[in-house]
Amino acid sequence: SRADKENIEDLSAAEALAAVLALEPVSFNYKAERGEDYVGFVAEDVPALLAVGDGKSLSSMDIIAALTRVVQEQQRRIEALEAKLEPR
Repeated sequence: SRADKENIEDLSAAEALAAVLALEPVSFNYKAERGEDYVGFVAEDVPALLAVGDGKSLSSMDIIAALTRVVQEQQRRIEALEAKLEPR
């Protein structure tokens, strides 16, 4: 909620894109949970923008926010390019 937050600023498209491009998706299993495979990220390899606390964890909501900004910017660019291609 806005009531619980402060210092709210827009995430720049350039910052979000840099973070998303730096992500390295991997497949893995947890040492304590053999036989179950997952896909995701290694927290220590995640860009600082998306890392949480000591960098040993991450928040999927942070990744979703960055991805959302990237998609919004890509959509804006697609629409601008489509407008240039429309016959007059």
